[in-house]
Amino acid sequence: MQPTITTGLDRPFMMLTASFTRAAMPDVAEFWTHLRSWRLNIQADGAIHKTYGDDATLIVQAGTILGMTNQQIQDMIGTLDPARAVRIQQAYPLAFFDLHLRHRRGHLLDGPSAAFPEVKFIP
Repeated sequence: MQPTITTGLDRPFMMLTASFTRAAMPDVAEFWTHLRSWRLNIQADGAIHKTYGDDATLIVQAGTILGMTNQQIQDMIGTLDPARAVRIQQAYPLAFFDLHLRHRRGHLLDGPSAAFPEVKFIP
């Protein structure tokens, strides 16, 4: 296992998490405490790791064709609608890069958004 990076962490950082929390992952929690610049941790309700994969929408389609139950599909990709997951993946990183690379301030990263009620800001 690699040691947790604890130095040179003076750049903006956004973490989009799924079903795990920093409290459940000591190495991620340690990394987080060493960040010395702007940081944000957001989490979408119903998301698991595979929710944010390129294949999440395809799993639904293939699962339906293969006769998988909704529960089997949810076990693979979580309960967050794949189309919503894609929209979250498009909106939040774009807002992050707009803010930190283009210096264009929007409001999506300021706190909870009515447009994305499933996204929670983790303190």
